[in-house]
Amino acid sequence: MRYPQRNIMTRILPLVGLLGLLFSACKKEGAIPAYLTVATPVVQDASGNGISSKITDLWVYVNDQPVGVWEPGRQVPVIAEGSAQVKLIAGIRRNGIVDNRIQYPFYATWQAAVNLASGQTTALAPVFRYYDNLDIWLSDFNTGQRFDTVDCTAIMELVPSDSTLVGQGSRHGRITLDTDHADYRGVSSGDAFTPTTGNAFLEMDYRSDTRLLVGVRYTLSGVQKEVAWVYANPTKRSDGSMPWNKIYVDLAEPWNVGGALDKRFYIRAQLENGATTGLVEVDNIKVVQP
Repeated sequence: MRYPQRNIMTRILPLVGLLGLLFSACKKEGAIPAYLTVATPVVQDASGNGISSKITDLWVYVNDQPVGVWEPGRQVPVIAEGSAQVKLIAGIRRNGIVDNRIQYPFYATWQAAVNLASGQTTALAPVFRYYDNLDIWLSDFNTGQRFDTVDCTAIMELVPSDSTLVGQGSRHGRITLDTDHADYRGVSSGDAFTPTTGNAFLEMDYRSDTRLLVGVRYTLSGVQKEVAWVYANPTKRSDGSMPWNKIYVDLAEPWNVGGALDKRFYIRAQLENGATTGLVEVDNIKVVQP
């Protein structure tokens, strides 16, 4: 079951106001809500293997009635009792932007039958999967990489994985920058992409101490065009650690150019702001389309 896309999120202050109204109504009517809590969502492939994800929000429905948009781990009050059907739609941060949270169009709705009781909490552990029959371009680096280097001095090498990502394979990509190798640009190789007006998202796991650019390129009227689209911010922390992060980049808008041919995406890393070294690591880069 799919519901209309909504580019909204439940913020702290509106949520407090909503809860106040809910409890006020409950008090007036003598009703005590049941509660739902949702564990950190996971995503599995068709074989049941865990794969990386970053689900930040959940659209919650009980008996097909909307209950709001909630972050995982929040306690969700529900004015219902007895047998109920709960449906969850996974939300992500579009282009990594906190205030641009949307239902991810390629994760199928999770649902389960639960028994709700006033004043009691029901714990949910949703497992999301991709819809069937999607077109997925994947570079997981286990058997090589699917990028052509263009007009740059740095390269991407394959290195053994540290298995800190869910479902991580044997290798991932590493870009090492220094003053003699200050610029990397890798363009997706193989067949060009063909989306025109539909959804198209790039998913990428990365960790870095410098920005990583995701852009698109295409040919229009015989001229090659490039659009610098989204920067993925560094993940390095003040304590020196550099954890993995995941970003979902919406490619439909920059690709949706009438008459454009040979559509591709690229990733680029450069030394910036006087830096003399830089490190970017990437894994599980995929483009997902209907």
